[in-house]
Amino acid sequence: MAVDGWLVAEGHFLLFFPVDKWFRDTATFVEHTHRLFGVLVGLCALACLVLTLWHDSRRGARVSALVALLAVCAQGALGGLRVLANDPQLAFLHGALAQLVFAILCANGVLLSPAWRTEAEPATPAGDAPRALARSAWVALGVAYGQVVLGAWYRHGLRPVPASDSDARFLLHGLGAVLVLIALAALLRRAASLRASGTRFPAGLERALRHLPVLLLVQLVLGGLAWAGFRPGSIGPAEWALSIAHVLGGAFLFADLAVIALWSQRLAGQSALRSPARTALGGAS
Repeated sequence: MAVDGWLVAEGHFLLFFPVDKWFRDTATFVEHTHRLFGVLVGLCALACLVLTLWHDSRRGARVSALVALLAVCAQGALGGLRVLANDPQLAFLHGALAQLVFAILCANGVLLSPAWRTEAEPATPAGDAPRALARSAWVALGVAYGQVVLGAWYRHGLRPVPASDSDARFLLHGLGAVLVLIALAALLRRAASLRASGTRFPAGLERALRHLPVLLLVQLVLGGLAWAGFRPGSIGPAEWALSIAHVLGGAFLFADLAVIALWSQRLAGQSALRSPARTALGGAS
């Protein structure tokens, strides 16, 4: 709220906001720079869609690029409406949607990557194990996003609401962390079991699974430090830095789960092609 207005900010079109006003104080610099980065992300998403339509004939790739652009546009519009209305509820929605948009962009990067197009089919056994891994990945992704929403709800209600309400939000966020731990443990256990059976994972899936425990540990530590650095009276440098790091860590963890879900679903699809029923039908034809 440091800059009055959105597309027309303090009488200037967003991209032509004067440099002297941009650097007048820290809050204005942060807010206007945030808006410029939003414009840059939107332009990149638009360029991605144009290049995909031009160079990639796959329908899935084109839909993915379009969804990514629409997600960025929705997030930008929500941010603009939040500024114009000065509505804390829109601020909460803007924060919760941001991590979903980031995960969509990361998923789009996977779907448009050369690895997704050229990855050789691994030796995937027929059966329910790969499909169970995919189900676990999607469940973990949903639980993690629920925790993202709870985190935004708690963060945006720290100071304006009564202390009792804030404590209840914190407890729900803590419960969400426990559910995320359970979901991720189940996912990693299924992955380890499938790997032990001799299944060779795609390189993208293997890499994302390897990052998952590290990201989870870092996120838990950052969450604890952010809570310890909270002071009801004012926002100090420690809370400012640790809260940002915690939000960023959550975004990376959620995006990593999105990548795992995509690759796991592909693995499950390859397993379905090797099912006995399909093999028999293929032989009969």
